[in-house]
Amino acid sequence: MLSDARSVLRKYFGYPDFRPAQRAAVLSVLGGRDTLIVMPTGGGKSLCYQIPALLRPGLTLVVSPLIALMHDQVNGLERRGIAAALVNSTLSSDEIRARLDRAAAGELKLLYVAPERFGSPAFRSAAFDMEIGLVAVDEAHCVSQWGHDFRPSYLRLKRHWDELGRPQLIALTATATPEVRADIVRELGLRDPRVMIRGFDRPNLRWSVRREDRRAEKGRALLEQMDGRAGETAVVYASTRKMVEAATELLRDAGVVAAAYHAGMKREARARVQERWMSGQVPVVVATNAFGMGIDKEDVRRVVHLQMPGSLEAYYQEAGRAGRDGKEAHCVLLHSYGDRFIHEFFIRQSYPPRRIIAAAYRALLDACTAEGGPVPPLNFVARVKGLKSEGELTSALRILNDAGCIENAGAAADCAARWIATPERVEEIVADPGDSSEFSESPAVMAALNGLARISRSGRRRSFRVSLRDVARWLDADIAEARAALDALQRAGLIGWRDEARSSTYRPTRPAQSPDELTVDWERIARLRELDLQKLKRMEGYAFSRGCRRRYLLRYFGETAGWKCGACDRCG
Repeated sequence: MLSDARSVLRKYFGYPDFRPAQRAAVLSVLGGRDTLIVMPTGGGKSLCYQIPALLRPGLTLVVSPLIALMHDQVNGLERRGIAAALVNSTLSSDEIRARLDRAAAGELKLLYVAPERFGSPAFRSAAFDMEIGLVAVDEAHCVSQWGHDFRPSYLRLKRHWDELGRPQLIALTATATPEVRADIVRELGLRDPRVMIRGFDRPNLRWSVRREDRRAEKGRALLEQMDGRAGETAVVYASTRKMVEAATELLRDAGVVAAAYHAGMKREARARVQERWMSGQVPVVVATNAFGMGIDKEDVRRVVHLQMPGSLEAYYQEAGRAGRDGKEAHCVLLHSYGDRFIHEFFIRQSYPPRRIIAAAYRALLDACTAEGGPVPPLNFVARVKGLKSEGELTSALRILNDAGCIENAGAAADCAARWIATPERVEEIVADPGDSSEFSESPAVMAALNGLARISRSGRRRSFRVSLRDVARWLDADIAEARAALDALQRAGLIGWRDEARSSTYRPTRPAQSPDELTVDWERIARLRELDLQKLKRMEGYAFSRGCRRRYLLRYFGETAGWKCGACDRCG
C-alpha cells in the first residue's frame, strides 16, 4: 500500500517521498478509516487526500469554501494529467451541468465544491448518480462555533452523508484547539476517526513584531521591509480595502512592483492579480485576509501584517504562508495599540447585549403587526432603542433566528432589471427557443427568461424588480446558479440587471414573548463573546511579549519549546 502511494507521489507530483505526517495520514485514509488531520499551513495537507483519490476507485469529493483554492488545485492537478474539476458560483449553469455529468460518468477523480452547493436540489440529485468513495472536508474548523472562521453551511453537511452512501470522510484544518477538534468529529459525523496532529514548529520562519502607533510610521516600516528586496515574493495583509489601496500606492510610489487584492474588485481583476503573483510578474500583493487561502506557492519570503489579527489561529495561518519551501522566510507584524479596539468593536457587534437582542425582537414584532407581514430590517432599524450599528442589528437577528424566535421569510425583491431586447424579440424567443442556439441547449437560462417574461408581461414592463430566490425556484437550483442565468441573459443582450442585495425579510415564529421568555441561550452568547475576547488577549500578548516569539506560539497550540529559538526578534 505504501509503495503504491510512493509511486503515485513520484509519478504525478515529483516528490521522492512523503513527509512523516503525510505518510501516516495517507496510510490511514487508504486503510479505510475516517481521519482528522491538523497540519499547519505549508504542511502538504492536500496530498493526504489527492494521493488516495488516485489509488482508490470512484470519485473523491472535496468540500472547500475557498474559490482560490479550488482554482489553484484543479489547475495544478490538470497540469499533472489528473482528471479534476470544480463547481462553484463563477460558472454558468451549463458549465456546472457538464462537469457534474463528467463526474457521474466516472471521468473525474476529484471534484471540488463549496459547502453551500449541498443546498441545491439539482446538485444533490446529480451527486446521487456519482460513485463517491471519499469526501475530503477542507478548512474543517469552519464547522466549529469555537473556531476562528465558523460557517453555518458546514453544520448542514452531516445530514447529506447518508444520501451519498456514507462514504469515508477525511477532515483537514491548519489550526484547531482541542475544543475545535471535538466539534469537527461530532458535527461532521466522523466515525472512530484517527486524529493526527503534526507539530506546529517551523524552524525556517523568523518571527518579529514592531509597534508603530502612527499610520505614517507603519508606512515607513513597510517600506523598510521591502527595501533592497526587489523581486522577492511577499504578501502584505491589511484589514480594510482602504488600507489595501493606500499601502499598494505607497509601495508603487517607492518603485516596488505591487498589486492590490480585495473583495471590492471585480472577480476577473482579482483572478488576474492572483495569476500574475503566482507567475512572479507581480512579486508583492497587498490584500485583505482572504488572499492566499489554499494557494500553493512555495517561495513566499515575507508576510507582513499591517494590523494585528483577532486571534493567534488567524495570524499563524496567514503568516504561515511564508517559507513553504523550507527556506528562511520572515513573518513581520506591524501593530499599534489601537488595533485591539477595532477587534473589540467587531466582537461586541457580533454578540450584542441582551437588551439589544430583546429590543430588536420587540421592534420586529411591532413592525410586522403594523405592516401585516414579514419585513426587512431597514423597516424597523430606527425603532431598536440603544442600537449602535446596523451590524449589531444583523447579529441580533441571527441570534434570534438561531434560537427559533424569528424566521427568515425569504429574500425581498433584491434585483433591479430592465429589458434591452424589444417585447417582440422576447416573445419570439419564448415561443421558439430553437431559433437561438444560445438558449436551445440551456434549460436553466430559458427557465429564467420565461419567468422574467411572466412577471414583466412579456417584456412590456421595461423595468422591474425580481427576487433571486424566485429565479432559483424557477431553475430548481441555488442562488449562485440563478445569478449565472441572469448573467447569461445579460451577455446575450436581452436584459440588464444589478444585484442590490436588499435584506431578507423576517417575522416572529410565535405569539409575542417577553424578553425573559425568549428561548435564547444567553450563557452561550456570553461564553462565545468571552472566548473571542480571550483570543484577542492572547494575540495581543504575542505582540507585547518580551520573550521568545516562537515559544509563545507553540505553547498556545499545546506544544513545548526551549526558552530561546535564536530565530525571532527577541532571541536572534
